[in-house]
Amino acid sequence: MNWIINYSWSILWAIVMCVLLLVPANDLPSDGFFPGFDKLVHTGSFYLLTTLMLFGRLVDTKRRATKIKTFIIVFLIASFFAFFTEGAQLYLTASRQADWWDIFADYVGIGMALLSYLLFYNRRFQY
Repeated sequence: MNWIINYSWSILWAIVMCVLLLVPANDLPSDGFFPGFDKLVHTGSFYLLTTLMLFGRLVDTKRRATKIKTFIIVFLIASFFAFFTEGAQLYLTASRQADWWDIFADYVGIGMALLSYLLFYNRRFQY
């Protein structure tokens, strides 16, 4: 039960993402945005989700997990969620559609967060 508290921010953000990604397309504002804004939103939201999952993993393991194990677990969960959200847009909404470029943008955000983790996380560094 303690893991729910450790991952609470990432769970909350995943719920917010599901709501935002499944809202009907005609309910979203589309004026004043540049082409590709949708891809930027996908990249940023998955960057934040992956970062929150990494934070939850570090708290959950009390900073004892190895970098590679944390990297693989978070990568797999974030990848599953990327395909889940696109599948949900395809099958659960009438006005939204799945797009391979959205999944690519999701992976750019996931990759940015994981690369930041690999480059900057040092287990010995204490705050």
